[in-house]
Amino acid sequence: MGSRNRYGSVQAVSCENGQFVLVSGHFDMDSIQQIMARYRREGGVSVRWGNECPIVARSGAWLSTTLTELDGWNAGTLNLDGGTIIVGHAQGTSVTMLPVNVRAGGGTLMFDSGTKDGGSLLVDLKRMCDPHATLKLVFAGLEQQFAAYDPMTDMTLVGLPPASDTVEGWVALRLDGNPWHITCPTTIEGAPLPQLRREWQANGQPHVTLRLPG
Repeated sequence: MGSRNRYGSVQAVSCENGQFVLVSGHFDMDSIQQIMARYRREGGVSVRWGNECPIVARSGAWLSTTLTELDGWNAGTLNLDGGTIIVGHAQGTSVTMLPVNVRAGGGTLMFDSGTKDGGSLLVDLKRMCDPHATLKLVFAGLEQQFAAYDPMTDMTLVGLPPASDTVEGWVALRLDGNPWHITCPTTIEGAPLPQLRREWQANGQPHVTLRLPG
């Protein structure tokens, strides 16, 4: 199915195995709900409704959403398979949990600049294929970002120090294992013990980019 959206781009979508696949074009949550409703009216394809429907962003597709929209939708799962997902900050006090699966096509996950006074987003990032194409994590408005590996739990946290519940910024990510192979202990001011930590700098850019290899 194809249509033209308010961004001026042509949207192409499909429903495959109970998943709503964004093939190409720029989407937001309103446009996705409208397209789902059209599918249901036409009765050509049976899709699950609302926040129970997994969304797949393929190469050539952009999905823009906000923390507020995700807070009401996050029972579903976002899947990256070559596409781009952009998450905007929002005011509030809630903490939103979002599962994101990375498939063979990789993709880009972007977070806009925000404040510590609004809501927070915790992303559970799962790599579904090994190997997969490179995944880019883009944090707008930051001068630096870090990842810390915890060998006790065998997980890596981005933007969240181990044994802490305070997000440095408004978004943090959790990944299984040690994908960046962080092995050098780093002494952090105020931390009782050195951490296995790696930092990335903006280097004059308006964002910090982390590349997760396949």
